[in-house]
Amino acid sequence: MNAPEKFLHGFLKISVSGDQLERFLNLCHAREIPLEKICLQSEQNITAYISINDFRKLIPIHRKTRVRIHILKKRGLPFLLYKSRRRKCFLTGILLCAALLFWLSGHIWNIHIDGNVKNSTPQLLEFLDQQGIIHGISRNKVNCSQIATLLRQNYPDITFVSARVQGTRLLLTIQEEALTEDFPKSESPCDLVSDLDGKIVNMVIRNGIPMVKTGDICKQGDILVSGKVPILNDSQELVRTEYVPADADIYVRHQIAYYQEFSLSYEKKLTDGSPKTSWYLHAGNWILGADTSEKNRYFTSVEEFPWKITENFVLPLSFGKITRTPYKVQKAVYTKKQAENKAAAQFKRYEKQLLVREIQIVDSDISITIDGTSCITKGTLTVEEACGKKHFFYKS
Repeated sequence: MNAPEKFLHGFLKISVSGDQLERFLNLCHAREIPLEKICLQSEQNITAYISINDFRKLIPIHRKTRVRIHILKKRGLPFLLYKSRRRKCFLTGILLCAALLFWLSGHIWNIHIDGNVKNSTPQLLEFLDQQGIIHGISRNKVNCSQIATLLRQNYPDITFVSARVQGTRLLLTIQEEALTEDFPKSESPCDLVSDLDGKIVNMVIRNGIPMVKTGDICKQGDILVSGKVPILNDSQELVRTEYVPADADIYVRHQIAYYQEFSLSYEKKLTDGSPKTSWYLHAGNWILGADTSEKNRYFTSVEEFPWKITENFVLPLSFGKITRTPYKVQKAVYTKKQAENKAAAQFKRYEKQLLVREIQIVDSDISITIDGTSCITKGTLTVEEACGKKHFFYKS
């Protein structure tokens, strides 16, 4: 018997003593009366735990063995209710709590969605809400097969839906089509024309006839890959000309100018006092307790803690914390070291922007000049960049 069941049915701690103690134990074993946690106190005395129902079965054994049985402890729900029989409010509270738990167990309080990538969880929850599948819905109103059908019909990229109710949870397992990107490819014949001036450092031709090679210098407007493919016979005579869409990866090395300037003087914000914290209550569209007036010269940070019953069941109620730290503005001037560090940080950000555009810096000739009022960073960057744009033409 496990602990919850023992508490529910009630159990006793008893003391058994007498000359026929061994016979008493043998008779209990023969009649399948379980005694738990038997402890030998002396040669003629033991203690053990027994349930209320099994305790009643000891009456005929007690008559045969003439042992003395004493109840040492009474534990469990029946004894607790008996002691509380005059506490009407306590009993009423227990009954109301049991009724509330029974009612709550008949509703869905957590809708868990797993396996979705293309379709976000809030989007799917909003759709289910429109269909009447909301947190708090009765379990009897949940039709798992209907929910799966609705999701597949309204979301074509969902190929499989498994819906099941487990306790007070509605579990949805979704499988979507593989995330593939369809890049539109033009089939119209075209040439690949240079849109940069520089030196070709790398070429990968996929379609068409290359008009340049690695190491050549190209200029804007030069044909890099021709879409006119001559078809020759065995005598190397021109039979006809095929027109194809030229396609290639061509990288050109060229130079670009770099220039950045900023003032050495700036306004520095320094904390001026200890931070102050205030709390507010956010209920629906109402905010209570928050000082929303404009605060000048304060560092302000806001944290909000929503109340959640389950992972996807968020109540329209939350507490928030506002921390305001006063500051003062002080005029300052960058030192030479600080100015150089800021200029280097600006160059790093610019380099990241080039990498996003798939432009790689291979060499740089940058100088930093600091005069009395400003810091100027300028120079030339040698970069490698993808080159080539399509120039369409039509067969004559």
